[in-house]
Amino acid sequence: MPDPAPVVAPPRWALSPWARLLRRPAHWWFVDRQVRRFCSPLELQGMENLADVKTPAIFVANHTSHFDAYLISSVLPPRLRYRAAMAAAADRWYARKKLRAAWFSLLVNIYPIQRGGGRAALAYSEWLLERGWSLIIFPEGTRAKKGHMEAFKYGVAILALGQRVPVV
Repeated sequence: MPDPAPVVAPPRWALSPWARLLRRPAHWWFVDRQVRRFCSPLELQGMENLADVKTPAIFVANHTSHFDAYLISSVLPPRLRYRAAMAAAADRWYARKKLRAAWFSLLVNIYPIQRGGGRAALAYSEWLLERGWSLIIFPEGTRAKKGHMEAFKYGVAILALGQRVPVV
């Protein structure tokens, strides 16, 4: 039986004022420019529906590539984007390359979530919601490999109902 994956502590420094200040120009340079480069023309529909969204909220998206993280982060209005944290698989992003995880924690405010970790895996997500942070979550739990959406895991529903926040 394989050893369970070690629990990875979320980088609380990513919520600090200095990280939030650095995130704005870094996001513009490394994320927004890439989205404009690879997704041009980009047509967005329904953005007017975000006008009344207050934080905290949970933003969900399907997940077919790692570029999805850049895309959803880039299209969210700044008032929502800079008060959001993105769940990332702890075993993929935090297991080996710590510098890469730190970079993406700064760039798009990722934090580790333990796949298959049960109720305990949601503790930091709940902590963020309680402090007014929104979440960006890919509820399939992995990238869809067959070109269609996979079944959603229950974490988003548990968080939304437990914290009484909207899901977008």
